[in-house]
Amino acid sequence: MKVAKKRFALLLSALLLISAVLSACSGNNNGGSGGSASSSPSSSSAASPSAPSGGRDVGGLSLPIAEEKLNLSLWSPIGGNFRGTNFNEKASFQKMEENTNVHIDFQHAAEGASADAFTLLMSSGSLPDMIYYERWSADAVKYGEQGALLPLEDLIEQHAPNFKKILDENPDIRGQLTTPDGHIYYMPNLILESKDLVQMFPQIRQDWLDKLNLQQPATTEDWYNVLKAFREQDPNGNGKKDEIPLVSVFLDNIVMLFAPAFGVPVGMNSPFFVEDGQVKYGPADPRFKDVVTFLNRLYSEQLLDPEYLVDTTFDTLTEKVTTDVAGAWFGWSGSYMGNFTTLMAGKHDTFKILPVLPPEGPNGDRGHVSFRWQVGDQGLAVSSQTKNPEEVVKWLDYQYSEEGILLNNFGVEGQSYDIVDGQPVFKQEVLYPTNGLTNTQELLNHTIGGGTWSTVADTRYSEQIRVANGQTENPLELYADYLEYDKKLPPVKFTSEENDIVTPLMADIQTYVTETINQMIMGRTSPDTYDQVIAQLEKMGIKEVLAQYQSAYDRFNGN
Repeated sequence: MKVAKKRFALLLSALLLISAVLSACSGNNNGGSGGSASSSPSSSSAASPSAPSGGRDVGGLSLPIAEEKLNLSLWSPIGGNFRGTNFNEKASFQKMEENTNVHIDFQHAAEGASADAFTLLMSSGSLPDMIYYERWSADAVKYGEQGALLPLEDLIEQHAPNFKKILDENPDIRGQLTTPDGHIYYMPNLILESKDLVQMFPQIRQDWLDKLNLQQPATTEDWYNVLKAFREQDPNGNGKKDEIPLVSVFLDNIVMLFAPAFGVPVGMNSPFFVEDGQVKYGPADPRFKDVVTFLNRLYSEQLLDPEYLVDTTFDTLTEKVTTDVAGAWFGWSGSYMGNFTTLMAGKHDTFKILPVLPPEGPNGDRGHVSFRWQVGDQGLAVSSQTKNPEEVVKWLDYQYSEEGILLNNFGVEGQSYDIVDGQPVFKQEVLYPTNGLTNTQELLNHTIGGGTWSTVADTRYSEQIRVANGQTENPLELYADYLEYDKKLPPVKFTSEENDIVTPLMADIQTYVTETINQMIMGRTSPDTYDQVIAQLEKMGIKEVLAQYQSAYDRFNGN
């Protein structure tokens, strides 16, 4: 682990040079579904506008971008914590339009249906100028080689001085973003401060532990015993056996919580890892049987939410927490821990959530896997159908300027924040709203939030929200000693030939794994038969998939 930490320290040394203005947001735009699907998107029909004769310089980018108002289209899910219907309701995008003279025609899909909506969009033959997606790292090459996406490296070189500066000062970021054939297909969300690379983490009702005179769980067996006490000893004090000890929106979260303790540092959505230089697939590892067996034990004794496969929205999770029946979960700092604390303020005198360190397994394994690389999978790609590629890239570059970073993270000065002693400080009505919203929800009325958008996330945002929610210490810093970067699969990029092998095989494999593991957790199939699962994965081609991942991983390291 020490070697891994040293390697990562070297990786970040260049990044920290500009950390004064750049860093992360802790899950600010994650949660339940909301919004509605819009009409089918189409590319802008306007001819390429003439550049303005003069303007204001923003990091080498001249504003406004266009002399006459330019309309560009952008497709994106709307996000669960945003209570509006269109991103143009946000003050930050209104100000951005004023500064750039570019109007964005936002075309939204409901978050819960965004995956299917994205697939339909990409196969429709009619694409907007820009497309937001949460898995570009895996799929950008495929859509780029199909001709749907525009290669951006030359446009970035010529028309994106702010983004180019970041790439030039941080060659590791350029390497993570560039495909094997030398292309850049999307402008990503960037996180540039090490502690903010941690994402989700285990959280527990500390007031329940205190009431039952229990210590925070340190091992998997401790977790079993604590959850069992939550189920049987009425910690919410209502005289009913209605407690749900461990709740979750996604099975992925629960796997990320416990799988590392059994020597398999993966989640369901990030199932590949590296061990001794070899890429491995978590569910095909014999140790994964112990993960499934443990989860089955929790489920069979009603310690894991029996509705985990049905209640998959942030709203259902919030209801369980705020009605005082949920005991523990795995989630974000802001939209989980912060939101719940805010919602229960004044309603529950003793309600208290604290982070929990990763559990240690029976063989001494202990790790935290919910962290990311500096380049996020999510971001904005440019459609090959756009009629204004230069202006689109300039608008995207604005998101990475110091001015754009402030707009995306804090909103508009004087409305949602003020500059105090040279630093952006949220207004009290944002940090402590009185309109029934949490501060995360109120903030997202003003801005997009920096944690997922094509911009650089700013650590000052998450720090202020956290402190306003009563978290005087940064919970993310607790996990620094448990991040095993050597086992984290980097954002490898496949060649078209590799992708043609991986994509169809993994589509079937992932479906099979998800269905089979859920059946075993719920006891419909015995975890004792897990050897048959591994045999079936081999028949389905997992070794062939791993060979492509190994080639991509070796190539990534060579670069």
